[in-house]
Amino acid sequence: MNKKHLFLGFFVISFSVYSAEKSASAPVAESMILNKSEVTITAASCESDSPCRVVSDTSKKVLEAVNRGVPQNQTITLINNVAAPQFDFTLMTKYALGNNWKLANPEQQQQLVELFKQLLIYTYSTALSKFKGAQINITSSSIDGKKAEVMSQVLMPAVNPSNPNQPIKVEYDLAKPSGAAGWKAYDIKIENASLVTTYRNQFNDVVQSSKIEGLIKQLQTKVASLKEKNS
Repeated sequence: MNKKHLFLGFFVISFSVYSAEKSASAPVAESMILNKSEVTITAASCESDSPCRVVSDTSKKVLEAVNRGVPQNQTITLINNVAAPQFDFTLMTKYALGNNWKLANPEQQQQLVELFKQLLIYTYSTALSKFKGAQINITSSSIDGKKAEVMSQVLMPAVNPSNPNQPIKVEYDLAKPSGAAGWKAYDIKIENASLVTTYRNQFNDVVQSSKIEGLIKQLQTKVASLKEKNS
């Protein structure tokens, strides 16, 4: 699986089910066997409802579902119902547009947020199965005001057990919007390569040649095509 597909694979895996435990703060160190595939989630001490706890709890739940097998015809529904609400798509889109965000009027901004959301969901809806047997180790977590970073290493299952893969460094960037009850993700970085930056470069090229209207039209075309393929 190439880096482009890894981005949203981690998008789905780490935030598909948000059900942070309401118990007191406690270290997380869990290992279980499901369908003969090992699911390992390890983390330093994470306080309840913290960014670290969100990542560790949700990763465990989703990896359990992956190991049991998620039917392809249920993937879009799963992501729409339980993954999408855990992301701040407005902030993601704003950062992905960069300075071009100011060129869009409020109606266009709303269109761009919804189209970007659908693009991400439909493009990477098939990534879940690739993570069967993956292991996630949360290495550190930090909070700076209303922003947070959760660092982790992910070991993808090896095709050849005698030639194991190297751990992949994954950073989750989260924010807590004013008035929000919990933390929401707005970017994922794999080996320091940012999902938001990757799309910013693509979007900027389109805006420079076709303006905001052209970007909206291109996204509409791509989303329509992806929906048709998934129908």
